[in-house]
Amino acid sequence: MEKIARAALDRAGVTVEQLDAFIPHQANLRITEAISKRPKLLPSTVVARDIVDAGNTSAASVPLAVETLLRTGRAHAGDTALLIGFGAGLTYAAQVVTLPAAPDDP
Repeated sequence: MEKIARAALDRAGVTVEQLDAFIPHQANLRITEAISKRPKLLPSTVVARDIVDAGNTSAASVPLAVETLLRTGRAHAGDTALLIGFGAGLTYAAQVVTLPAAPDDP
């Protein structure tokens, strides 16, 4: 995961120090904790831990974690976030994004 995170950061021209949020796939808390240690994030970087409340929601875990961070105010519109998704086998992807405004509640 560190290699793909670095590649995404490099392509975006963003350093680890510029990240406001780290939002990995929420497979389980042990994996989330392990991958949040690499790359070395600043203590101020928000790490999504949606797994605690929502469980493993499969492919929806990253967008659901983004929504939770925005809705709860832990992340904000304009924040720079590193998203990482992975699945069984060798399926993985990473992307650096600027977070949008939180959606309005229906």
